[in-house]
Amino acid sequence: MRFVRSIQWKLVLMYLLVILVAIQVIGFYFIQRVNEHFLNSFQEKVSGQALVLTDVLPRYLSDNGGQHDSTLDLDYLADSFANVAGAEINVINSNSILLATSGNKSFIGQKSLQTEVTRALLGTRVETIKVDPKNGQRYLYLSLPVKKGKQTLGVVYCIAPLSSVYQTIRDITVIFYTGTGIAVLLTAFLIILLSRTITHPIVEITKKAGAMARGDFEQEVSIRSDDEIGQLGEMFNTLSRRLREALKENAQEKDKLEAILEHMSDGVVAIGADYRILLANAAAAKLLGADEPDQLLNMSMNSVIVLQDDETDSANLMSGEHEFTLGGTSGRILHAYTAPFRGAGEERGAVIVLRDVTEQEREDRARRDFVANVSHEIRTPLTTIKSYIEALEDGAIESPNHARKFLSVIHTETDRMVRMVSDLLQLSRLDSGRESWKFTQHNLRELVQNACFRFAMQLQRREVSLAFEVPTTLTVNVDADKLDQVFDNLISNAIKYTQDGGRIRVIAYRPSGKFILVQVVDTGMGIPKEDLPQIFNRFYRVDKARSRVMGGTGLGLSIARQIVEAHGGQIQIDSEEGQGTAVSFTLPVATGGNGA
Repeated sequence: MRFVRSIQWKLVLMYLLVILVAIQVIGFYFIQRVNEHFLNSFQEKVSGQALVLTDVLPRYLSDNGGQHDSTLDLDYLADSFANVAGAEINVINSNSILLATSGNKSFIGQKSLQTEVTRALLGTRVETIKVDPKNGQRYLYLSLPVKKGKQTLGVVYCIAPLSSVYQTIRDITVIFYTGTGIAVLLTAFLIILLSRTITHPIVEITKKAGAMARGDFEQEVSIRSDDEIGQLGEMFNTLSRRLREALKENAQEKDKLEAILEHMSDGVVAIGADYRILLANAAAAKLLGADEPDQLLNMSMNSVIVLQDDETDSANLMSGEHEFTLGGTSGRILHAYTAPFRGAGEERGAVIVLRDVTEQEREDRARRDFVANVSHEIRTPLTTIKSYIEALEDGAIESPNHARKFLSVIHTETDRMVRMVSDLLQLSRLDSGRESWKFTQHNLRELVQNACFRFAMQLQRREVSLAFEVPTTLTVNVDADKLDQVFDNLISNAIKYTQDGGRIRVIAYRPSGKFILVQVVDTGMGIPKEDLPQIFNRFYRVDKARSRVMGGTGLGLSIARQIVEAHGGQIQIDSEEGQGTAVSFTLPVATGGNGA
């Protein structure tokens, strides 16, 4: 018959035998009730004695409660009630001072700081059961306030061991479980005989599920019946197929995520709640100084970054936006954008997106320094002009000699401001890419010769010799006006910082490749080594006072570098203090040009 093969009827038959075990459930319920009965009886016994004691104590805890006779009476009461209740009785006044106890008398007069006592002094009855960690025994702690009207005069604090109660309960439990064990053995024998028909297909499904748990998802069970077990097998096979599809989709999504993380320009780091790195992409590894992302795994995030904000502790790294600098010598500045992620309702960690803002910070700092330098450089000549104009207004204009001298100074400072503004405008055009360029082929020797001839009078006045060593065969593809400005700046600087009788040489040759090397070498005072790294910075002067006297703006070398780099070349300075300076830059050879 069909219904006989149904798992439902098989379970009915099995439960007809298992019903014998239901008797044990009744016994278990009985044990629980016995447990509650004994505990409640003991608690009522202790509580009853404590309540009687709280009714007796108010006259002892009043204003004269500290007298000697009262203390003796309190001790007697504590011992008497302790014998009846089977508990340690402590009498504590409203100041938490132990006045009497049936336990260790050496504690009398000490302050009691138990939580139960503190709460009872607030007028609340406190009753709890705790396990003593020293001996593993359970104790009943009962605190009752002693009141007179609405005033709490003290506390009766009882500590009652529950070992005898639990021993009685254990004895009853042993008897119960002995009988239950015998019944279970007999019942189990019958269940095993009847459950074979059910457990065999379940065992097969369990083995297949175990194989899937170990990673083999190509598992399917045989369907031998159309009962509930057969339906379970069909559901298992359906689950197996859907799981394989889900894992395939998950692998595809994982590949997509890894590809996205791998090719992101920003660094991505995932950290756990303990701030250890769980995941990092290649960009994060590069930013944090690691060769491979795996080198960062399990490292503490606090060990690879240093927060700049003193008020920001590591706990706040889990959220918000932060800025920090990398340790070591790199000094890179990174912005961290963090977002916490949660699992099972708890905060499990955070995802941190790292962005390198070093260049942006440098540019911002350069802009700030540039504005400050411009303000300073313009203020100096303006102050001078204003001072001399005020002197003229105060009467110096009446003196022709003084007036001409003052006007000459005003004219000089005005020319310096005009040159400065002109240089600033040119730098602005170079920075923004709005400078117009006219690249054509030129003979380099002719460009150098024209530049040198413009300084003939100045060289003669200073008794400084200028020679150029440029082959006639060198041809360059340059903007002649811009390159002429480079020569003017470099030769002018060489003349300024070369003593009378010194020598200046302009040398050009083609060492190799597609570039020509040009050098302006002087025998002047040279540049200190500590100043060389900043020599191309705008408004930077080695000798500020002398530069201003000679009319320099501090922008010439910066403009020269911009022009050389716009031609695809590079510029550098080699100098030794007291030995002279050599400024070298490269220029591209014109197509079809020759080299020496």
